[in-house]
Amino acid sequence: MGPPTTDSTTSTTPSISVRRSSFPREGRRLTTVIGITGTNGKTTTGFLLDAILRAEGLGTGLIGTLGVSAPGLEAKTGLTTPDSLELQRTLALFADGGLTHSVVEVSSHALELERVADVDFDLAVFTNFSQDHLDFHKSMDDYFRAKSKLFSSLSADKLAIINADDPRASELLELTSAQTVTYGFDGKADVKFEEWGMSIDGITGTIKCDRETIHISSPLIGSYNLHNILAAVAAAQALAIPADSIAKGISSLHLVPGRVEQMKSHNGATIIVDYAHTPDAYQKLFSSLSVLLPRGRRLGVVFGCGGDKDRDKRPLMAAAAESFAEHLFVAPDNPRSEPIDAINKDIAAGFKKESHTFFDDRAAAIREAVAWLEPGDILAVVGKGREDCQIVGTERTEYSEVETVKQIVKELAGDEN
Repeated sequence: MGPPTTDSTTSTTPSISVRRSSFPREGRRLTTVIGITGTNGKTTTGFLLDAILRAEGLGTGLIGTLGVSAPGLEAKTGLTTPDSLELQRTLALFADGGLTHSVVEVSSHALELERVADVDFDLAVFTNFSQDHLDFHKSMDDYFRAKSKLFSSLSADKLAIINADDPRASELLELTSAQTVTYGFDGKADVKFEEWGMSIDGITGTIKCDRETIHISSPLIGSYNLHNILAAVAAAQALAIPADSIAKGISSLHLVPGRVEQMKSHNGATIIVDYAHTPDAYQKLFSSLSVLLPRGRRLGVVFGCGGDKDRDKRPLMAAAAESFAEHLFVAPDNPRSEPIDAINKDIAAGFKKESHTFFDDRAAAIREAVAWLEPGDILAVVGKGREDCQIVGTERTEYSEVETVKQIVKELAGDEN
């Protein structure tokens, strides 16, 4: 298989090498803080890098959308990046616990609201940039300026890991003073795949770095995970992690909760639960799943759009889903204070076919979608991932997408017995 087709921007910055001694491992203090930002891929890239650091035997903690994870510490935060006081408290706990490395997902909100203004990042990773959060940032340029703050704040002795395939990469390369390493399918990228293959069982391939080749095997699926893997490898290489630990860490990560989380239906069809909630994430996820479909089989999608959020992306999400799916099951996804009919009207504006059904209840939509499945089909249930609630008005009702799917599959299996 060849690389996915993307716009690309290349860097003229030469490849660099970082001495292992540049990042101390001894002592009981946090010596390396890594920030990851981008529209999509932050969580998976963070999990991959965290797994690599653990494979090398380093004490590492993870802070992001799924909460805080470190040896002896698990906590929910409610935000991709906690507020400044909570973030500093968590980093202090990491240091007191003897950890040396921390991986932090950095949202555009956190950058704009200066939640990370007092964090001294040693290395920053840029995953990609596409439409999201325009209810907050008002324009794509404002959104990008917020993201770019992570890189413009880096000093010359720091490191920036940048996706060379993203159209805004050149802007980040120009504005940062840090040493840069690029990754991607662009021929001039410092870290890139020489070859790769993908199936429903995962991704295998060979990655070419500055002076060595790394053979990887990952249980993760989806073409977008090729970039997430490259980002993690590029960051690990910059931190002078040995190739064998990089490969071991990547192969050890079997699951990122709520990210392409696979289950089987009552009749053996595949169900995917994923957090995808932007047009770009839809395009990447559904195109990957379409490639994995057996000949003659169908892709179904359960999705919705959040209320009181970026309205402009709703028809774009609908169009992206419709272009790949045989049938769409449109269901509430945190409508908040906005009437579900108003949200659905925006979604419907993106449809060109009559291959969709609207539902007032998310569980009912999932039940009908699972019942619709035939052996060999794939159903993607997207938008919520591992969120633990449904927000209607000001009320937060306990809700688990994964548990809902499991219960429905169990009930339908019972119906067939």
